[in-house]
Amino acid sequence: MAGRAGARGRRAGSRRAGGSAGGRASAPNRTTTVWLPIAAALVVVALLLGYAFVSDPGDEPTAGGDGLAAAAARAGYPEDASEPGDEGGDGGGSGADDGASVIVPVGPSGCETGKTLPAGVTTETVTVGKSKRSFLLAVPADTPAGEPRPLILNFHAAGQPPTDLEAYTGLAGEATKQGYVVVDPAGVDNRWNFASSGGGQPDDIAFVAALLADLRTRGCLADGRVFATGFGDGADMAVAASCALPGRIAAIVSVAGSVVPADCEKPITNLFEIHGAEDPVAPWDGGGAPRATPSGEVTAQPVTERLGRYARGAGCDAEPTNQQLPGLGELTAWACDGKPDVGALRVARGGHTWPQAEARPDLGPTATSFSATVVSLLYFRAHPVVGAVVSPTSPGLAQSLGDALAGG
Repeated sequence: MAGRAGARGRRAGSRRAGGSAGGRASAPNRTTTVWLPIAAALVVVALLLGYAFVSDPGDEPTAGGDGLAAAAARAGYPEDASEPGDEGGDGGGSGADDGASVIVPVGPSGCETGKTLPAGVTTETVTVGKSKRSFLLAVPADTPAGEPRPLILNFHAAGQPPTDLEAYTGLAGEATKQGYVVVDPAGVDNRWNFASSGGGQPDDIAFVAALLADLRTRGCLADGRVFATGFGDGADMAVAASCALPGRIAAIVSVAGSVVPADCEKPITNLFEIHGAEDPVAPWDGGGAPRATPSGEVTAQPVTERLGRYARGAGCDAEPTNQQLPGLGELTAWACDGKPDVGALRVARGGHTWPQAEARPDLGPTATSFSATVVSLLYFRAHPVVGAVVSPTSPGLAQSLGDALAGG
């Protein structure tokens, strides 16, 4: 049964993953602002290309994810973990707007009480208002009590079960090896309501807030070391959550995202977008077919427009710097002293796909020159806590990735 469930999840994800696709500032040092992205890009060119040469694209990049997906199926994790259930009952819960509100961490953390999260892969639920919402939880086996662990939220695309996301990206399999706790939340009907929190639709912001608050009291997690990744609509959900819950997420890697919320006025989260130059679902320059979300239709915003708006909201008044990365694509980076790191990689020969994952031709080409899973973990290493930002003495986005690839 587990094998059949995993196969169904992979087929469903292949068909649907892209269907609905994430005080006064001090005056910036002009020399630093311009120099950092350029020099950083030169560093990352050599190191990412070196990584590409030593990593065999023929290797199975999602082996860890396949194993995790199979373990999840054996643990009884459903393909649709949020099926409507009785009000407050044992079902997945409708997740509709039922008076739920954003929850902030309360009560003592597991670091204080000595509580630990269960090692391995488990299916968990959290109550949001009158609904129970589900998520997949992966915890490293060697987690000593009292040792704070970093946490990654991994958001699936529209119509994609969390098990398929893991089989596709292999993120949890790799991240748990490096000591991260990984959570794959499940949207209601495997969709995200990132555009709104009202109108009788699921309040997914409240879901994320409740999930973080719940895990904090059940295990020893590092409050300032929460990260997020997302694919397609999951990328938009990650960005929406960071905007609505300021200070809770330190860094985001968004893959094939579409939008930044209009009300994301003062973001403080570091943001790196990986986006295919040939994305047929969310084109780099915006547009494409409108896609349905629980709160209405969404049309992809141009990548540089929405990230520029995000960077300006964060207080960066510098113009972006573009740098060609041979064999990879073009890096666009905004760098201002003491401001969040914001950038985007326009991936050559990339579609609405996760670089170096299994090929899904209906979503466009898949880049094989680097792994989005590896780069995500490197970006989190380079931005380890909330408030880790660019300054005259700290590296820019690309240089951070380059140093991490080099083992620095």
